[in-house]
Amino acid sequence: MKPNSVLPFGGVRGGLLLLLLLLFSCKGGDEGSDLYPNVVTEFAMIRTDDAGTMRELTTDDERTYTISNPLEGYEKNVTYRAVCGYVPDGQTATLYHATGAYLLRDSTLLASEPDAIKVTSVWQSGRYINMQLAPLTQGGRQYWGYRIDSLRSRTTHLSLHHRQNGDPLSYTLTVYASLPVDSLQQIPAGDSIALHIKTFNGEQVWRFRK
Repeated sequence: MKPNSVLPFGGVRGGLLLLLLLLFSCKGGDEGSDLYPNVVTEFAMIRTDDAGTMRELTTDDERTYTISNPLEGYEKNVTYRAVCGYVPDGQTATLYHATGAYLLRDSTLLASEPDAIKVTSVWQSGRYINMQLAPLTQGGRQYWGYRIDSLRSRTTHLSLHHRQNGDPLSYTLTVYASLPVDSLQQIPAGDSIALHIKTFNGEQVWRFRK
């Protein structure tokens, strides 16, 4: 078992940001004026500099913006995966919020079977397979990764490795996760990827192209 092959629920490890950042509050003039800008919400990578300040975000279609309202106090020279709400303006962007997302790692060497989870949506964006999940929790630690199961007819079958870890099935929490396609070095470009997720209604499969 590799110690960092899955990521824990609740904490910061391996470049994982698990905070809802209220980075910018709308301020305006008279009551009734238009205080709501056109906020773009999408997955992105947020980079910090050598002082631990968030300086730059890059979207999945490789648009890079300098953050106009940088936030200090984070790990130095780290890249975080997050769902960002921002307003672009040329080469800069005002960041309104960023919800941390798990960057899934290979946990194939883990022997346990995955536990069931609710799935809201799964889609491919750029070089990532993204997931919005709805785990049931009572505030305990859960674990996330992916497992390589088999290769059949130029299709590699992967499964989301989710461990409930004894956390009671209580209330629903929204969790975002991304699987970097480029990390699947054993899969040739152009081959198919079948992602299997065990849900409470049985196994579901999503298919993508590398």
